[in-house]
Amino acid sequence: MPKAAILTIGTELLLGKIVDTNGAYLGEVLSFAGFDVAIRLSIGDHRGEIRRWIQDLLDEVDLIVTTGGLGPTKDDLTRQEVAEALGVPLVFHEELLREIEAIFASRGFHMTENNRRQAYLPEGAQAISNPVGTAPAFFCKTDTGRMIICLPGVPRELKYLTEKKVLSMLREEFHLGGRVKRTRVLKICGLGESGVDQQIGDLMKTEGNPFVGVLASPGMIRVLITAEGEGETEVREKIAGVEKEIRRRLGKLIFGVDDQTLEGVVAERLSNMKAGLLIKDGATGGELARRLLKEARGSYRLEGAIDFSGKGRIDEKETESIYLEVVEMPEKTEEGLGVFEITLKRDGEEKRSKLRLGGPREMVETRLAIIAIDQLRKWLEG
Repeated sequence: MPKAAILTIGTELLLGKIVDTNGAYLGEVLSFAGFDVAIRLSIGDHRGEIRRWIQDLLDEVDLIVTTGGLGPTKDDLTRQEVAEALGVPLVFHEELLREIEAIFASRGFHMTENNRRQAYLPEGAQAISNPVGTAPAFFCKTDTGRMIICLPGVPRELKYLTEKKVLSMLREEFHLGGRVKRTRVLKICGLGESGVDQQIGDLMKTEGNPFVGVLASPGMIRVLITAEGEGETEVREKIAGVEKEIRRRLGKLIFGVDDQTLEGVVAERLSNMKAGLLIKDGATGGELARRLLKEARGSYRLEGAIDFSGKGRIDEKETESIYLEVVEMPEKTEEGLGVFEITLKRDGEEKRSKLRLGGPREMVETRLAIIAIDQLRKWLEG
């Protein structure tokens, strides 16, 4: 399996002003295409640093993909740094300049002189025209067969070029037609990271095929099962065997897979039931309703009633209503933790549970909302 490195370029990434969504996106699509993504780095706009990283990585990986630094300003250094890393000059391309001018004209703008910088490429590089932006991408290959692809940092442009042009080129260049790598994500609520480790720790492998890893986030654990093989059928079978065993051990703690959300699973169940959900929130600061409202496809009243019935209104006489209340109790534990009560009601049946939570208020509200929604999920599932 060919190895790849991702370099996201821009000082703003290091300062925390922008979240590096490009790196995450490229990591996913390159892995999906069949690359072993070995390294992912964010680098500032500093002369010499980009060059040094590229030179070092060319000895380690088969493919380097960079994002950012292709604009017209003086701190857009990617073209120059790649040229220096390869020991070649920059070469002006008249046809690229005409493409850039045409893009500006089509949008009713006049191209300024500094955009001429974008028509320069390292000697031997081939342009990848960018119809959705003014920054042409490019790629080049070394004498040893390594490849460097430089893409714009604007996410919309990056995704367009990757999906429309780059992936097909990579499949042909690296003969990836039959090799497949896939990841299945199992989402768990109601058990912490250490608890999950106790249940499936013997299955967790950071190497091997498939390998299993765990990612923790507030109120939720994700188990990643990644496998590779010659074709979709082989990979699916490898993942299915491990998933079956994990499901046997964790059961209803698993609420969804891949892109499913806890709120979405609950919303779908309520929609299928044509049920309304009445919420009384005295503890999560609106987080409970906010999460559920993102998934609602009906209507809601300001007093907090969310309609999943699809009727466009909540009428207690016509719509089955499920009641969910989350409140903070006046007492505290000896450790100073807050005490919270969750109440569920439906058709005369009632369930109450108490729990203790501590930490920053915002974190408590998030965890409490997730726990309440998960309790509702399990209650609806019987």
